Amino acid sequence: MTLTAPRRARAHSRRPSITTRIGRSRPAVIATALAASAAPFVVTPSPAGAALGEGAVAAFGDAGFHGAPGQAADGVVGMAAARDGNGYWLASAEGGVFAYGSAPFHGSAASAPLNKPIVDIVATSSGNGYWLVASDGGVFAYGDARFHGSTGGYRLNRDIVAMATTPTGNGYILVGEDGGVFAFGDARFHGSLGGQPLRAPVVGARTTDDNGGYWLVAADGGLFAFGNAPFHGSLGSGTLQAPIVDMAPSRTGGGYWMAAADGGIFAFGDAPFRGSLGSDPPEAPVVDIAGVPGRDGYWLTTGRRHIDLGVFSATCYALRGTTASGRPAGPDVIAVDRRVIPLGSRVVVEGIGERIAADTGGAIVGRKIDVWKSSSAECNRFGRQNLRVWLVT
Repeated sequence: MTLTAPRRARAHSRRPSITTRIGRSRPAVIATALAASAAPFVVTPSPAGAALGEGAVAAFGDAGFHGAPGQAADGVVGMAAARDGNGYWLASAEGGVFAYGSAPFHGSAASAPLNKPIVDIVATSSGNGYWLVASDGGVFAYGDARFHGSTGGYRLNRDIVAMATTPTGNGYILVGEDGGVFAFGDARFHGSLGGQPLRAPVVGARTTDDNGGYWLVAADGGLFAFGNAPFHGSLGSGTLQAPIVDMAPSRTGGGYWMAAADGGIFAFGDAPFRGSLGSDPPEAPVVDIAGVPGRDGYWLTTGRRHIDLGVFSATCYALRGTTASGRPAGPDVIAVDRRVIPLGSRVVVEGIGERIAADTGGAIVGRKIDVWKSSSAECNRFGRQNLRVWLVT
């Protein structure tokens, strides 16, 4: 993985706006928005190895390999570490849970009728339970995990993409693709990115060990620190070969790792670099990273196979109504040339996220796509970009 940007993160000064949160009567005041730091990041290639397919786990540093499911029915989407660091759980989009090493199996949603796919799995602080969260914010609790609320019955601006628990295990936050934050139980609301234009969607979140803050990370490597969560640097000004998929704090909380879909690892603060797949990208994309509790290693897990379709010229439209496929126009669709990308295909657009090829257009011919935005002003800001597109199989 290479970067064309300078090696130091650019300082940010603007403050994100507050979105409505659930579970409290009044929104909290933002304590820390985009904190500034000049901490450098580290990118070092790992030794070459066999390319990893779907449902694989790669262990680095003092992380032990305890097993992997291979190709899951609907693709692995998330990973959570066992409390003692000697095991982990993997979750699939259809709600399946795979337990390895010391991680106990407490149940799954594989047989439950899901309205939306599962997007994340989070373990309780005791290590004797876990939650699954779906893209509509539906929460499923197993073992000693307790249900504290969800956004399953709410109309969301954007899909939920991540969940993070409090140190006590008596609460959690749900985070939307637009950076909206919803706090439940004893989780504290420290601010959000809802309503603020983002260059790329939010893809992951983590809370601090004392419940005093949290981090959000975007697909372009932008890092947003709230409350007392320290900012150690970001990739928001860099150019990546593959989008960031998630982040994980170091064992001290004085740093963090970011993982990219091609297995590249970016280390900030006191997070040590223990290796990556950057020089030998996996056949299936990396979808999550988990740090080993109390240690300095980490795991990467791969998910659904993505076929690289190459670089497309991307423009923007803000029309309302029904698309060529019959779906309503909205943030989950793009317009394509159906001879290049068949209608109904699920694709990942660099810096944009996963979308459905649902529309066409007279000017969308060949290697062109049209991304939907909610206003002409947003489209003007988007302009014309050259973005890589992956087909999700």
